[in-house]
This record gives sequence, structure tokens and C-alpha cells, in this order.
Amino acid sequence: MRVSGFGAGALFALAASFSMLLSLPVSAQSVDEIVTKHIQARGGADQLKAIQTLKITRTVATPFSSVAMVIYRKRPNLIRWEQTPKGQPAAIPRAINATGAWDMAQGKVVMRPETLVVEGREIDGDFDGLLVDWKEKGHTVTSEGRQKLGTGEAYKLKVVTRGGTSRDVYLDATTFLEAQVVGKVRLPAMDPKTKEHRFNETVLIFSDWRDVNGVKFPFSVDEERTGGGITQSFAVYTEKIEVNMPLADALFAAPAAGGGV
Repeated sequence: MRVSGFGAGALFALAASFSMLLSLPVSAQSVDEIVTKHIQARGGADQLKAIQTLKITRTVATPFSSVAMVIYRKRPNLIRWEQTPKGQPAAIPRAINATGAWDMAQGKVVMRPETLVVEGREIDGDFDGLLVDWKEKGHTVTSEGRQKLGTGEAYKLKVVTRGGTSRDVYLDATTFLEAQVVGKVRLPAMDPKTKEHRFNETVLIFSDWRDVNGVKFPFSVDEERTGGGITQSFAVYTEKIEVNMPLADALFAAPAAGGGV
């Protein structure tokens, strides 16, 4: 039987080409397209940039206790945490400012090394999130395709910051909001054998997205840390997010030696 002038070899080549086409993602999207949809899902670039400061009131629950936490944020990358363990009257602060990072240990200010400052400023201090203005920040973002995540699917983006910190960001394939972020977190403690900083493998799972001043924020975050043979689990509940409150830069500065916080 003749088949319209196609020989067997031509038919085989055509079938192989068609098979290759079928194996490609039907709706592959570029990093720029995915990030644009993420920003739109959050509320849009203009709405994001309209927020200059944040005050976030949270409770961090562990299997054994709970900690009250207030987080202050100010553009471009100032952040201060105040955490009050259950049963303690005074908050324990720590912060990242324009010149460094500090926290409190036994009532004294401890300045953190530059490696922790760079990572903290790029990850924790990032006001809008890693994906917003990622090119201007000097980060690298690559797409690793669409993957199963829980009962749904997500776009996996690998982010390597300008300073070299890596995070895997999973965006829900339907909402384009962050579903999960995975990466290593550098710790202040040093490994006595390698003389390098210890790390935790950390997984953050975001849910309960709500609108605040036209921008969506996750009001629930589940966190799991593994490292050193133990697993730590935290459930973070946000009670309130306040925007554009006056916050002086001095709030993020380390207290003077012997002074109050």
C-alpha cells in the first residue's frame, strides 16, 4: 500500500519527531512569565512598593511551648525580631541593619560575622521576597519545571542570591503564590572539625494567604528544621500585620554597651 509518497524511513522520522513534541511540556513558561504572574498574584508591583514598613505580630508554636514574636521591617532590608518565650516578661531582640547583624546572648549584644550578615540581609531582610526585582538584586533564577507538591502542582524555581545563598522556591501552579521554600540556613555555631558554620536544612510551607493593604501575605507558616541529628518543627500563626507605621532606623540599631533595648 502506498502512503502519499512517504517512504518507511520518512514515516519513522516523522513519528519520532511527533513523539518528541508530545514529550515536551505543553505550557512551558519562562522564569520571567512565572515571576510576573507571582507578582500579580501578590497584588502587583505598585501595591507591593506602596508598603514601606511592616509590623507583624505572631505566635510561634513548638511541641513544647510557644513564643510571642513581633517583627519590624523597613525598606530596603532592615528587620528586627522581638521574641518573648512563654513565662518571660521581657522580649529578646535581634536585628539586621545597614551595617551589620546583632542579637542578644545573656543580656549582651553579640555582633554576627559578615557571612551571616550577607545571608541574613538577602534572605530575611528582603522586603518583597526573593523573586521580586531579582535581576536588579543580582540573583540568578532558573526554572526546574512543574512538579507535584502535596496534592497539587508547583513551579520550582532555583534562586541563587548575589551572595551565593541557594533557595528552592515552589509557586503553586494555580495561584502562583509561594507554597514552599527549601534551603540551607547558616547558623552562628561553628563545626569544631571543619571550622565552618553549621547549617540547618529548612522547609517553609506557606498557607492562609490574606489581603493586607492590597497585598497578599501568608498568615500561616509551618517550618521544619533538620540538622545535627534532630528535627525541629514550628507552626507560625500571624495575628496581625500592620503597614506603613513610622519606624525610625534607630529601632534596628544595636543598643549601646550596657544600655537598654
